[in-house]
Formats: sequence, structure tokens, C-alpha cells
Amino acid sequence: MIRGTHSRRQQGRILLLYGLLVGLATVGSLLGNPEDWGRAGLLSLVFPGLGFAQWASGDQLWIALCWIAVSLFAFGLALLIWFGTGNVLAPPVLWGVSALAASRPEWVGLDPVPLESDWLVAVGPALFGVAAVAWFGSGRQSRQPATPTVAAGWNRAPLPDRSGELSFEDLQRQRVLLDRALQPEQDFRGFEWRDQFQTAAIRYQVNFLSYALATTRARYAPAADAYFQEAQARLLYKVGDRRLWRYWQLENAWGRFRLDADPIPDENIMYSGFTALQMALSGLSDDLVLHRRGKDWRRYSLDDIAERLVDQYSASPYGLLACEPNWIYPLCNLITAAGIKASDTRNGTARWLAMAGDFRNALLREGMRGDGRFIAFRSSLTGIAPPAPGGIVMQSFPCFFLNTIDSALAEEQWHAVRAELERRDWHKLFWPIDVGNYGFSRAAGYAATAAAAAEMGDTGVMRQCLERLEVESPSHSEGGVTHRHRASLWAHCLEMIACNVGRDGLHTMVAAGPCAGGPRLTRACYPDVLIARAVAGARSLDLVLYPGGGAAASKIEIGGLLPGRHYLTGLAKPKFLRADAKGAATIDVPLRGRTHLAIELFV
Repeated sequence: MIRGTHSRRQQGRILLLYGLLVGLATVGSLLGNPEDWGRAGLLSLVFPGLGFAQWASGDQLWIALCWIAVSLFAFGLALLIWFGTGNVLAPPVLWGVSALAASRPEWVGLDPVPLESDWLVAVGPALFGVAAVAWFGSGRQSRQPATPTVAAGWNRAPLPDRSGELSFEDLQRQRVLLDRALQPEQDFRGFEWRDQFQTAAIRYQVNFLSYALATTRARYAPAADAYFQEAQARLLYKVGDRRLWRYWQLENAWGRFRLDADPIPDENIMYSGFTALQMALSGLSDDLVLHRRGKDWRRYSLDDIAERLVDQYSASPYGLLACEPNWIYPLCNLITAAGIKASDTRNGTARWLAMAGDFRNALLREGMRGDGRFIAFRSSLTGIAPPAPGGIVMQSFPCFFLNTIDSALAEEQWHAVRAELERRDWHKLFWPIDVGNYGFSRAAGYAATAAAAAEMGDTGVMRQCLERLEVESPSHSEGGVTHRHRASLWAHCLEMIACNVGRDGLHTMVAAGPCAGGPRLTRACYPDVLIARAVAGARSLDLVLYPGGGAAASKIEIGGLLPGRHYLTGLAKPKFLRADAKGAATIDVPLRGRTHLAIELFV
């Protein structure tokens, strides 16, 4: 930890408050009568459950120890509730209940017969002393670069060119995503309903489904509107569904003591920041509409959301924003930063340029440990960044988004990730829980790390992750759709990103302007037509299509043509098409396996 950080100052304030509490409790205990029930309550304020030890005399020892254990377990559960849902009331309420129960021994089956010794009074000062030594010791650390302990260089993959296309196998995998994205807006069949507070929340499934389709389209089908735009529009509608954001009314109430249900205005970047990136990458100009009681309730443009986020960053004492109330996640902030930068690209603003330096400093200062590795999260109330599970993905996956805003720092972090992967057992490095559905699988960890590796141009790590993913969660094909039974939808999205994003793919998408003009595939019937490639020139359109259903032919529509002009199709029949007065034309395409159309202006 770095001297002078806001988190360190906040830790000092919390330590001082705890010292005052210990002092008051200790003085009160020494001045009070040992048989006074209030003394047990004061001791419990020093440490949860400690007051029960006041009555651990004679044959009550084991009963008192049991109540101490119950108090500690309940307090630990309250901490998990605070972390998982932002409920800041849970820990102090459980602590207070423990103190009250200790001060009323008859409530828990204990006789008010105190210990003869006063050694319990020394526990508080001892705990405070240990905490103070640990805090002062942490202040001597300084951030060091994440230097790898083994050679960790890698041959970076070449930048993707415009000649590629999706394989038929990848098109079948993509159908898992499209089947869900293209269903009616209020329909969530195929999504995994677990909870709306943590990593398996539906909003994340929708966000990353949108990211995955956007990356595929950007690399292989930038000239295809067709069902890609429809899918993105329906996903944006789903994000506005009240079922996906009503959690905030609870979290805002019990975490910030505010009753506003709107998930956009303040903090909550796990909704606003993620949605900003979704809107920016989607290719749409639509607003986010929040739906409530069957009606449009609030409306936000991408520019509105980005402006609110930037204002919050400038006012934050940490320089980073909270996801859950009072919990700061570096990963969420990286996704939000990518959304702000992408918003600038879409809207012609320069907000990110003005805040980039401050954000980088805040990330180094508050989002990383002394050894230069990412923390998982930090409590903004206490300034403490506790250790967390998650394995190597907590270091690897942030690089996927970090590369969009700071490629040099992302490369430094990726070197450290590679060092870990080369030095340690992968089976132990990857957490055996799929955070997308809480199932027992490493699918999410492998897929997330593969996505980051692809973005960083590390095809070696990407392939190893995907190979391990196949071994642990084998692919299955049913009805032309390839999926993995043991993998979450979130993991499926990340796998598609890994397969399709290419080196610096997300970086390019965030920094790239609107697509150039030219002919476009504006309509194709899904799943009869699967789009493997759609790339336009000034007066040409190169298409590769596959049949996805049983149809032997399907009608497609081409837009962006010169009105009234004829174009070659590249097909044996029909050889030509003619644009109407609006520059559009339809054509019946015979679908026999891989079907290539080279649409060019006939001169």
C-alpha cells in the first residue's frame, strides 16, 4: 500500500475509532462491577461474542464457548451479506445483538456468575495493539512493478486483417448467443436466474452477450446490420427491464440509506458503467429506457450516462467508483473506463482524455497491492482490501479491459499473469467455481483468461485455456447449436469473445469511429442464414453465408447501393441485382454449405 492514499487514511480513521471504542469499553469494564451485566455487553463491543466469556465460569464454560462460536459465525455471515449485497447494516446489527445477548445471560441459558479473573479486560487493548502494528507495518510498503520471476515474453499474434471469416463451427457456437438475444424483449429463456446481487446476475449475462456479438461483428461482419442490430436492440431493452435493476432499490436503501430506485445517477457502476460500454459497442444510437410497471420510466442516452460517470470520478476521494454500495472493484472500474472512452469515440467528446491520467494514478494507488497486482475489491468505508477467492482470473481478466485504456500497463500485468501460469499448477490457479452460475466448473475462469489472452495477442495461453475448457466442459451439438452443458451463459459469451476478438480487438473497437459507408447486408432471416463474413468496400460487399436451418434458399436484402445501378452478385444465378430508388435490393440466395457472394458495381 502507498503512503498518503485515501484508503490508508480511511483505515487510520477506522483504527482510531476502534481504539476509542476499546478504550471506553476497557475503562467501563474496570470501573464496573464484575457481576454487572453491562460489563459483558461492553466486552462484546470490543470483539463479537467476547462478552459471553464473562459467564464462562464453572460448568458453563462449554455453553459460553458455544455462544462465542455462534456470535462469530453470525458476524462472519453478516460480513458476507455486507459484501454480497452492500447491506451495511448487517454487521453492526449482528454485533449489537451479540452484545445485547451477552449482557442478558438468562436469555441464552447462562447463569450470571462471572469469571473471577479480569484477564478479559486485556483482550481489547491487545487486539487494538495488533491492529495498530499491522497498520503501521503496511505503511512501509510501496508499490513495485509486477516483475515476473520467470521469462514471460510471448510472440504477439499479428493484428487481424479484413480477410477472415467465422468457421461453421463458430457459427454454431454463436447460435447459443443469438437464440437468446433474438427472442422477444421480455423473454429470458436460456438465461440463468440465480441472484441479482453478485456475479451470476442476469444483467451481466446480457452485457457480455452484447459484448460478444459486438466483437464478432466488428471483426468479421462490420457490414452486416441484419439480425445483429436487432439482437443489440433487444438486449438493450432487456437491460432496461425492471427485473434487472430493481436490486438497486434495496442496495441503495440498506447500503447508502437512500430510497431512489434509479440505478443510473450515483455509484452502481456494475449497472451504469457496464451498460455504457454495451451501448457504445452495440452500434446503436438508441437510448437506455428503464421500464417500470409496464411503462417507460426513465430515459438516458449514452452521453448522459458518460457525463454522470465522469462527474462522479472527479468527486470520488478514491478516484474510483463503487459497484455494490461502498465496495470498489478495479474490474468494474476498468469496464466503466472503457465505456467512457468508447462513448467519446461515438459522440465526439473528450471526457476520457481529460481524466485518463487521474484514473491511472487512482488505479495504481487504490486498485493494486504493494506488489503491483490487482486487488479484488476494497471497502470504501474502511479502506481495507481483504483477500478474496477467484484465482488467477482476478489478475488475468482485468487485462482484457485495461488494454483498451492503457496498453503499457496491461502488458506489464500480463507478463505477471504469464509468470504465474508458467510457474504454478493451472488446476490450482483456476478457481473451481463458474462465477456465471455458481456451478462447480472452471469454465468461466478458462474462458475469461482466454479472452484476455486473445486481446493481448497471446495465442499460446488462449489455446491452452480453450483446450482445457473443452476437456472440462465438452462441447455438445443439438439442432445445429453447439453448447457446453457445464458452462454458464457468461462463460459461453467469453469463449466467443476469445475466439473472435483478435489482438487489440477491443482496444480497436473502443477507439474506432463509425463504420465507413458502402453496401451493407441489411436483412437476413435467422437462423436460416448464418453470417460468416460481411465486409464492404466503397462500392462492393463481400459476403460468406451458411445455412442454419432447413431452407435451401433464403431472401436477403442489401442496402447502401447506388440507386438504380446494377451489381454483380458473384453467384452463378442470379448473376446481377438492381438497386431500387432507395439504394436497396433483395436477392434469393441458394444456400448449399458455404455460400460466397462478391457484390460489385457493374460498370
